[in-house]
Amino acid sequence: MFSRRGFFLFVMLSFAGVNVAGFSGSSYAAEPPRTGSGKPSAAIVGTWHSEKETIRFNKNGTILYKGKSYYYAVSTGGTIQLTGKNGSLTFPYQLAGGKLTLTINGKSTVYTRR
Repeated sequence: MFSRRGFFLFVMLSFAGVNVAGFSGSSYAAEPPRTGSGKPSAAIVGTWHSEKETIRFNKNGTILYKGKSYYYAVSTGGTIQLTGKNGSLTFPYQLAGGKLTLTINGKSTVYTRR
């Protein structure tokens, strides 16, 4: 069963058109970002853990979440863009004091790198 934060991330990834944990009828990799809004960021590369989930940002521009790989881009304006087959979704993030905070639908999740 999903936690609230896990549910919001699931909805966000589904909205972006990416296959989330086998819930989509087809299996495909997300497309690379189509816009020049950002690039993978060395500052967030690594494995991040919250109380309920783990996210891994790779330096090649992919993110691993719940065993699935997606593309991401980081903007200088403090947002992360996920791009999938049917479009993209942008959400704010903060990186401070060794903590990564992702805000999705007004709900913030704090992750620490190990």
